[in-house]
Amino acid sequence: MSPPVADQSTIALPMETGVLRIRITLADRFLPRLIGLLGQATPPPPGTGLLLISRGGVHTVGMRYPIDILALDRTLTILRVHHAVAPGRFLRAPRGTGATLELAAHSVPPGLIGHRFHSEEDLA
Repeated sequence: MSPPVADQSTIALPMETGVLRIRITLADRFLPRLIGLLGQATPPPPGTGLLLISRGGVHTVGMRYPIDILALDRTLTILRVHHAVAPGRFLRAPRGTGATLELAAHSVPPGLIGHRFHSEEDLA
């Protein structure tokens, strides 16, 4: 799957309370996907995340902190949300997953399944 957005771009999720904006780092090759957030001693800063382009599951083995994990389809629609996943866990991707977004724990509110991220340019 080709990346739906460019590295270091901002994706946005319109919500009733405003717009959730996340500046993403793209991991669309084997090594960046393998390393993921493992190379970071602290969680991603607020408003940032790692977008892994992969249909497979993810793990938090070796992580030092919990993270929020969102399974997205190829149009960036949210299929599943895992809040504050502790280190040492394995998660299977739901059918239709095309990307996974990893964020600092407690970055997203509940009730987002079915909502779609857009590139910020699309909302302008």
